[in-house]
Amino acid sequence: MGEAPLDPEHALPCGRTIGELLDHLAGEAPEDFGAHVRTCPHCRAALAELAPTGWEPVRRAAELAVEPPEGLVSRALLTVRGARAAAGGEPAEVAQEFGTLRISAQATLVLARRLSAELLADVPEARLLSCTGDVREVRVDVVIGYGVPAPALTARLQDDLGRALREHLGAAAPSVWVRVADVAPPQGS
Repeated sequence: MGEAPLDPEHALPCGRTIGELLDHLAGEAPEDFGAHVRTCPHCRAALAELAPTGWEPVRRAAELAVEPPEGLVSRALLTVRGARAAAGGEPAEVAQEFGTLRISAQATLVLARRLSAELLADVPEARLLSCTGDVREVRVDVVIGYGVPAPALTARLQDDLGRALREHLGAAAPSVWVRVADVAPPQGS
């Protein structure tokens, strides 16, 4: 029969589709379909190609508890908190000649992300992972290559980003914290 196509709409010579077979493998097909599969040579041949050892190993693997990677939960929560603060946080206010300029937390984060990406564009061994916070504080997480001097890079980025934010926002510029969130393995390993 050759390799079974994965197009769920592909019809077998018996009139059944690959999608119906996949539903059967997942345990979601009607009971009468199981009876058809047991007697139909076309469905049995397609099933043998779709799941040569059956789906039992996949089902067992799906039942295993998996711990999230180190730091994933905290990074996700920081992002959610940052989005929530950006959506409803108090704006920063800057007095100007003709009134007060209000700068939202969302605008502050967008600017901080753009500036961080621009500053890191000159550093090929580092990349921006996340930028969260509000109008008072911006937290930047970076991924650096193995062997890069992390303290020097984070200090430089923190200083440069703080300076750039002060140039754009003046007294409303937030404080900046830069953290190495991950280290990438050396190229070729």
